[in-house]
Amino acid sequence: MYFNHATAGALAMKPLMKKYETLFSAKEKTVLWFIGITSAVLPDFDIAYSVIKNLEDHRSFITHGLFIYLLAFLVIYGLSYFQKKDEFGRKFFRVAASVFLFGVSTHLLIDFFAGGVALFSPFYAGVIGFDMGLNHGTENRLVQYLLSKYMILEVVLLTVFFKVFKGKAYFIPKLFSIFYLIIAIISFIFVSLSFF
Repeated sequence: MYFNHATAGALAMKPLMKKYETLFSAKEKTVLWFIGITSAVLPDFDIAYSVIKNLEDHRSFITHGLFIYLLAFLVIYGLSYFQKKDEFGRKFFRVAASVFLFGVSTHLLIDFFAGGVALFSPFYAGVIGFDMGLNHGTENRLVQYLLSKYMILEVVLLTVFFKVFKGKAYFIPKLFSIFYLIIAIISFIFVSLSFF
C-alpha cells in the first residue's frame, strides 16, 4: 500500500487512544495522535532519498527495519525517567513510546504483506514479505498500481476510515491522516512520473 498508511495507523490507534482517553489532557491526546499517525508513515520518509538517488526500491533501507525504531522507543521511554511534570510527564512519555512503536509497526506490517520490508536491517538487508507483483504491461508505476488489486484495499481502507472517524470528536486524527494521505498521493504521482 502507498496511500493509506496514515489512515491505517489512525484506525489501529483508535482503541489504544480510547483506553487512555481519561488519563491525558486534550493537548497530550493531540500530541499522541500526531505521534501515532506520523510514525505510521515514518518509514516512507526514505522515498525522498530514493528519488534523489534514482533508486526504485526503498524498502530495503534501514527505515523499513525494526531496529532503529526499537532504539527510538527506548530513547523516548528513557526520557520518561527525567520528567517531573504532570502534563507531558512520565506517564505521557511511556505511552508516547508505545504509540510511536505501534504506529511504525502498522506500517511495517502493511508493507510486509504488500511488497516486503527489510525487517532485520541493518543486520540483514534482505526484503522479506510478499511481492506486490505489479506489472500490467506498462512501465508507469502509477498506472501499474492503480490497476493492481491493492487499489481495492486502498479504497476499502479509506472508506472504513471515514466511517469510523466521523464527527467533530475525531477532527484531529482526521486532519493528520488526511494531510499525510494527500502528501502520499502527491509524492506517489511525482515519483511515478520521475521513473517514467
